[in-house]
Amino acid sequence: MDELPRRIVSRDEMNLAEFPLTVLSTRANPNLKTLEFNDSIRTKNGDLIERKWLITGADKFGLPTSSDDEVLLGLLKLTVDDGIQTRKVHFTRYELLRTLRWSTEGRSYSRLQKALDRLAGLRIKATNAFFDNDAKCHSTKVFGLIDAYEINTSRDADLKSSYFTWSETIFKSFQVGFIKKLDLDFYLSLRSAVSKRLYRFLDKHFWYRTCLEINLFTLSHEKLGISRNYRFASSLRQQLDPALTELCEQGFIEQFSYSGRGADTRLTVIAKRGTRVISQEAPRKEPQLSENLKLTRSRVLEAKKIDTKKVVMSLVARGLKERQAIKLLEGKSPDSVSRIEQIIAYYDALVSSGSHLVNRSPVGFLYRAVENYQTFSIPKRMPKLVSAAPISRRTRLDIEREVTASLAKIRPHLSEHNYQKVLEHAVLERMQKEGIS
Repeated sequence: MDELPRRIVSRDEMNLAEFPLTVLSTRANPNLKTLEFNDSIRTKNGDLIERKWLITGADKFGLPTSSDDEVLLGLLKLTVDDGIQTRKVHFTRYELLRTLRWSTEGRSYSRLQKALDRLAGLRIKATNAFFDNDAKCHSTKVFGLIDAYEINTSRDADLKSSYFTWSETIFKSFQVGFIKKLDLDFYLSLRSAVSKRLYRFLDKHFWYRTCLEINLFTLSHEKLGISRNYRFASSLRQQLDPALTELCEQGFIEQFSYSGRGADTRLTVIAKRGTRVISQEAPRKEPQLSENLKLTRSRVLEAKKIDTKKVVMSLVARGLKERQAIKLLEGKSPDSVSRIEQIIAYYDALVSSGSHLVNRSPVGFLYRAVENYQTFSIPKRMPKLVSAAPISRRTRLDIEREVTASLAKIRPHLSEHNYQKVLEHAVLERMQKEGIS
C-alpha cells in the first residue's frame, strides 16, 4: 500500500482568524489605506460588547493583499517548525517559497519581498476585539504583526541568514496558546481568496462546535471582507456560494443553507463529520526550563488535573450518547473541563427545580450548553437542588430506582456491560451529592 502524503501542519492565531487582515484582491490599491470591521458578541457573563477591528497600511506600500495572507501563514509555519521559541525567526526565501508552493523564479522573490513590506507596515487597532488568552478577556490593543525583517539574497538552502521578528503582542498570543492547528496544505489548495478566508473563519469556529449559524451580511462584510458595495442578500450569495460549494466538495463542510430574507438572511453551515484529522504534526521543541521551573509547572499541572472520563460518564448518565460526550470533551483543557462540570451542576439544579428552561428538551439543552461552554452563561445564584424524598429516608436502593428510570431511554443503545458501568457511576455520583454512604 502506498504511504499517504505527509500533510503540511501549521497553526493559525485565533484573533487573526476572526477578522480579515487583507483585501480580497491579489493586487494592492495604493488609494486604499484603511479597512474597518465591526461586530458584537456576548461575554460569558451575558454582557453585550461592541468590537471594532481597524486596519491601516503603510503609506508607501498600502494594505496587504489576499496572497499576503498566505505569506503570513507561511511565516507562522516557519515559527512552528522553530518551536515557537523566539520572536526572531531565521529562514531562507527558498524555504518559504517551497512551503507556500510558489515557484522559485525571480518574480516570486520580488512578490515575497513586497508582501513582507505590506505586512511589516500593517497596524491594527482592536477595540474590545483582541482576546487575551492569558487574562481570559477581550481587550483594546494597537499593534503590528512584524516589527522587522531582513532579506539576504543568498539562495543557499543551508544558509538561514534572512530573518523576521514578530511583534511582542502577537508573539505573546502564540505563547499563551491562542492558536489552533491549521491544515496549511488544504488551505493552499483552495482556489479563491474567499474560499481561503472562509475556511480559516469556519475552521476556528468548528474548533468549538459542529454547526455555525450567522447573519449573512455580518459574515460577508465583517468576517470575510467582501466589499460593502454588495448590498443585497442575492449578490452576497453569488460571492459566497462558489466558496461554500468548494468547501463542500473538498469534504470540509457537510452542507449549508440560508433562511430569512433581506437584512435578516442567515447562513447555517454544518461541519463534515470527521473533518480532516491532522495527525502528521511536526514535533514542537520545548523550551529549556530550570529544575525549579519544571517542578513548579509539574505542580500546577497536577493541581489542574481533572478526570475527563468521569465527566464523560456524567454526561452519559444525563442522557447524552457516549460518542457525543467523548466528542464534546475531546481536546479540552483542564480549565475548560472544569467549566463543563459547573454547567452540569447548573443543569442538575434546573432539572431538580423543574425550570422551564429544560422542560422541552433537557438533553438538548445540556448538549448545546456544553458545546458552547465558552459563551454559556452560568448565573451566580443557581437554583437549589430538590430531592425526591427526605435525605434521611433515602437509601442506595431509592437512588438506583430513580437512576434506572432516568436511563430507560438510553438503555437500548448501550451494551449490557456499558449500561452497568453508566448505572454504577450515576448512582455513586448521586449518592455522593446527597451525602448518602
